[in-house]
Amino acid sequence: MEESQFRSLDIDRINISEYYEVEYWSRQFGLQPLVFKELVTKTGITSAKELKKYLAKQYGENAA
Repeated sequence: MEESQFRSLDIDRINISEYYEVEYWSRQFGLQPLVFKELVTKTGITSAKELKKYLAKQYGENAA
């Protein structure tokens, strides 16, 4: 994946329609891409900060 694609990421928002964002964010959260995409779809959370809070609340501080 080209680094220029990462530079174009909106650091606050997650867009699961873009494969490179799913790849990037799933890696950041330590999840498989399909699991990550399902999580975002299920929760409706598109803010990286809010998703991190959600995971910490659900699975403990070390989850995200």
